[in-house]
This record gives sequence, C-alpha cells and structure tokens, in this order.
Amino acid sequence: MRISRIENQKKRPERKNIYADGKFLAGVSAETLLKLALRTGDEIGPAQLRVLQQTESLQTAKNTALRFLSTRPRTEREIRQKLREKEFADEEIDRTLEDLRRSSLIDDREFARLYIRDALCLRPVGKVVLKRKLLFLGVEKTIVDEEVENALGNIDQTATVLALARQFVKKARTMRKNEPQEKLRGRLAAYLGRRGFGWDLIRPALRETMGTDE
Repeated sequence: MRISRIENQKKRPERKNIYADGKFLAGVSAETLLKLALRTGDEIGPAQLRVLQQTESLQTAKNTALRFLSTRPRTEREIRQKLREKEFADEEIDRTLEDLRRSSLIDDREFARLYIRDALCLRPVGKVVLKRKLLFLGVEKTIVDEEVENALGNIDQTATVLALARQFVKKARTMRKNEPQEKLRGRLAAYLGRRGFGWDLIRPALRETMGTDE
C-alpha cells in the first residue's frame, strides 16, 4: 500500500486521517504522524501498519495521562490506575510512566512535598493524617516518612496545636455556654486527634486551654 492522502479530521483537526490507495487506513494524532514522519507517497505494509498502531496507542495513553495531570499533580499509582481503567496494556502504561518521569511530569517525592505544603497552609494537621493521605494516594512509605518529618521539623507543632485548641474552645464556649468542662475537654481532645496530632501534643494543649493534666 501507498499513502495517498493525509487530512485533518473535521471535528478534531488535531487528529489526522490517513488514506492508502484511496481508502481510509487509520485515524491518528498529529504527534504520531510527526514521530513516524509519514508523508503522502510513503509505502506502508503490514509491519509499518503495526508500528503505526502501536505508536498511536502509546500516544493515546500519554495524552490520557496528560489530561489527568492537567487538573492537579498526580502520583504514579493514580496515573497507573487511571490508564488501567481505560484498558491500556501494562506495557503501554509502563512506557507512558517512564516517559512522564523522564520529562519530570511526575515525581512522587515532589508530589509529597507540594501536598504537605498545601495541606499545612490550608488546614494544619498532624503527621498521622498527612501520612495516611499520602499513603492512600500511592506514595511510597519511605518517601512519605522522610518528607513529612522534614516538613514538620521546620514547624512549631506545639504552637500550632495550641492555636487550634484555643480556637476550638473559644468557638465552643460561644455556641455552648453551659457545656460542662469535662465534656468540652473530651471533644477538644477528639478534635485534635482527628486532625492527626499525637497525645504528646494534645496533652499540653489541654493543660494550657482547659487547666488539666488529664
């Protein structure tokens, strides 16, 4: 066969229709066409057609991953799961991830750093919550442990927990003026625990805000 015509698709001009011997052969992305340097007049036999199909499938996988990344940074596991949902072959997924890593478009360590930074800026939480969420997103435990410890090592966690405790108590006493002290103390401890702080940080905050060592 010989390529007789290459034209833009009407509804998706970024994609191309390839015709061989006057008959439609395949629809491909502009990236695939560029990679293979296909032009009108080129011969295309069964071997070249297989390469065309493989290249296009791999490009489709990469474009799917890039669209997924366009909304927010992703971990490798998130991208792998997304591509599996789209029923790409494991080899295509592996090659796509390798290409994204090489282009610095995915980096789980950098993802962890950004996630921790944003989480601490938006709503201070403790290491338990940070680690749990990062592990859930697929970041390796060694990376999670290192980056969480590095980030929190530069933050006065005692002051952070105390500030949260004071805010909680002030709001609680405004909304529930007659709430027993012991009940408020329990709710405060539970609140700080849900935010991922350990008892080593919660206890001093309780003592400072509620006047108790329990």
